[in-house]
Amino acid sequence: MENIEIIFFLLLSAVLLVGFAQRIHVSYPIILVLGGAAISFIPGIDNIYFDPNLVLMIFLPPVLYYSAFGISFREFQRNWKNIFSLALGLVAFTTVVVAIIFKWMFPEFSWSFAFAFGAIVSPPDAIAVTSILKRFNINSRLITLLEGESLINDASAIVIYKISMIALMTGTSSFSEGSRQFFYTGIGGIAVGSLLGFLFQGFSDRFLEPVLGVVFSFTIPYVTYIIADMLHVSGVLAVVVNGLIGARVLRTHHSPQRRVLGHAIWDIFILLLNCLVFILIGLQIKTISAAMSNQKIILYSGYAFLIAFTMLIVRMIWVYTRAAFSYFKALKHRDASKRHSQILKEAAIVGWAGMRGIVSLAVALALPFTLPDGIPLEGRNEVVFITFMVILITLLIPGITLPMLIRWLNLKYPDQNNDVKNVRNLLAQHAEENVDSLFESKIIEKEEYDFLKKYFDSHHKALELAHGAEHNLTNIELARRKVLHFQRVKLLEMWKMDEIDDKLLNHLENELDMLETHTIRAELKL
Repeated sequence: MENIEIIFFLLLSAVLLVGFAQRIHVSYPIILVLGGAAISFIPGIDNIYFDPNLVLMIFLPPVLYYSAFGISFREFQRNWKNIFSLALGLVAFTTVVVAIIFKWMFPEFSWSFAFAFGAIVSPPDAIAVTSILKRFNINSRLITLLEGESLINDASAIVIYKISMIALMTGTSSFSEGSRQFFYTGIGGIAVGSLLGFLFQGFSDRFLEPVLGVVFSFTIPYVTYIIADMLHVSGVLAVVVNGLIGARVLRTHHSPQRRVLGHAIWDIFILLLNCLVFILIGLQIKTISAAMSNQKIILYSGYAFLIAFTMLIVRMIWVYTRAAFSYFKALKHRDASKRHSQILKEAAIVGWAGMRGIVSLAVALALPFTLPDGIPLEGRNEVVFITFMVILITLLIPGITLPMLIRWLNLKYPDQNNDVKNVRNLLAQHAEENVDSLFESKIIEKEEYDFLKKYFDSHHKALELAHGAEHNLTNIELARRKVLHFQRVKLLEMWKMDEIDDKLLNHLENELDMLETHTIRAELKL
């Protein structure tokens, strides 16, 4: 197959595999990796090659930008200590522990190479985790914690990796120089992301209409990443900060049309990217293992199990240590025992959610083949294979067992429906007051006033009625869809009888489509 044919075949396969994963209620990254591994044995597919640096460039910026857009900024602010503890402290600690084990496994390799490997496998990937958690009634704080960790840990791991590789390539290492480089790239990335974030978002908000604004938004993460990389600062942090600023501007300045259109298009784009990312991971299994003997495959697979198990234990220890501090704070309150139980349960979920993903594999594949003097880089094949196996193990074991763990823990959270109802009542009252104000200011006439009063009142009452009948919401939606279907049939009959033209058909059909997609359940859920 030609490359373009392979890409479309993989995309089709990925969509079908995601649909299958949804039907069997399994996290789709797991099915995609296994499906990619199976597809790799199809003749003509196994020889596909992609530049790892290009993979990071194509996939990482938009995924990070989109994740930053979707994260709860207030929850991020409230939990920044826990997030940075996981994203910086745990990544550094995991890197050190894995480097020690790697050096024990391969004593012939340098410590710089061992630390580079530790940095490669240290950052978890939140995509597989959040796709599981969002199926359950899990506190948004936990999801924000894991998403925030994933946003920052890629940057910290890549910086540690680059410092280790500089030491490996030059044959010199300095803790002070490494620390300086770490802080320079981090602070520089934040500065570049902040500057470009306000610049790009301000330009887009003032000069671009909704469609062009959405198109422009696709260039923002890539341009930010490239500029940061040219300045030798963290492109990952720059993109994340840019995304956080963009999310703020989107909520406060952009038009409703821009928000609706942007969310829809970005959702599709990110799903396609994630599909290709995880199926590409699976595709590497045959290529990576082809250069090794069966004996080495078994040995290195055992090493991968040991490293994956060690990382899980390290993560559990780190998370439960942090949970212990939270428990002692909870002792000041009367409901300490209840808080203690909840803290331990939440710590179990966070500790078990340590799946690895595309960043680990892409960075491993980006390892140079030779040293500066032209000598082959020994250990590259071992690192790539073990990294792949670690990704596979952490996706399969925690990924499959995490839903069972959540059900077993039986976490209880307050019902948020009352919050929805209270806020909706406040908004309805605010709408009524504003309509009255417009009428009193003589901005609208009596006829317009009556119409707007009835419009907002009927909309509010419909939502309240649906809220009260939420236990029977499925039947209400089915009946609503049937009525809309009958309207659509009648509309098509009128068109076929040449009573209306194509333009009017398209206009009214679009109205019915909007009504059908905007279901009552969508209005009620958070």
